[in-house]
Amino acid sequence: MKTLIKVFYWILGIIAIIVIVSYFLPKSYKIERSVSVKAGPDIIYGLISNFHLWHLWAPWTKEEDTTAIFTITGPAGQVGTSWGWTAEKYGNGEMALTELTPGQLVAYDLAFDQGKYTSKGRFEIENKGDSCLVYWVDEGDLGYNPISRYMGLFMEKMMGPDFEKGLAKLKNVAEQRAGWPRIEETVIPEQVALLIRDSAGPATYGQVMGRAYGEIMGVIESKKYTCTGAPFAIYLKWDSVTMNSVMDLGIPAEKAVVGKGRVRVEKLPSQAVVVAHYFGPYDKTASVYYILEQYIRESGKQVAGAPWEIYITDPMTEKDTSKWATDIAFPVK
Repeated sequence: MKTLIKVFYWILGIIAIIVIVSYFLPKSYKIERSVSVKAGPDIIYGLISNFHLWHLWAPWTKEEDTTAIFTITGPAGQVGTSWGWTAEKYGNGEMALTELTPGQLVAYDLAFDQGKYTSKGRFEIENKGDSCLVYWVDEGDLGYNPISRYMGLFMEKMMGPDFEKGLAKLKNVAEQRAGWPRIEETVIPEQVALLIRDSAGPATYGQVMGRAYGEIMGVIESKKYTCTGAPFAIYLKWDSVTMNSVMDLGIPAEKAVVGKGRVRVEKLPSQAVVVAHYFGPYDKTASVYYILEQYIRESGKQVAGAPWEIYITDPMTEKDTSKWATDIAFPVK
């Protein structure tokens, strides 16, 4: 009996020592890693602020834990949007965006086990000319729980390698995208336009489009309508073998009511699009279409209509084809 009592007191003593020592351990932790990325801040920010793109670079993937189920709630790249998961290896958790400064900062709150364990994290992007320094920081308050205090000693070892892996993948993806035109997700507003439907092939695009826009401008001037945007083409059908297209060629015009001859008036609905801001000659746009299709696929979106080309630059006044600005847009859902 005396032996059991001694063992009991020894156990109490050890527990007391453990508890006392815990109060001398750090009350908080901070994990920080950084990487230099040869890409613009907009590219890096786009990859970090949009949870739909995290699967491209984040260290936590379904390949690493096949039991993982990821759920995104809220619009892409907005404060309040969350990325949650349930998994055997990663546990159950949620990350919610709390602060966004385009090209500079992405901050989030992280919680595990329905808020039992929490921390705050952030990505900071520091522009360094042709490259950027990207910092990934996560820090948390361990409180007075002795177990949490001891767990804090292992946070660096637990999280540091994941941060390094994620930043290395982010660097690779961002540098691959550095040669892409600028891409954004936006909305083409509802608009009234004068349209001509026509078809063309490689040898006739210039002639067909020039004639159509001339006819449309003739109606705009005769009816005293006001142009409200750049000329555009909606590619309704495309033959990848012959490279022939059926197109709606149009110019937005305020308060247009009636057309004339081939020119018709139509109200085009508002639509969400992914748009690439391209500079260069018209015959070099093929690669931009492939890039947009890749972006849409990786973002978990679907093409929801025919692609648009919006001709920002007038080639009759700007002779340098490298300066021709064209917005290429895919409607998406």
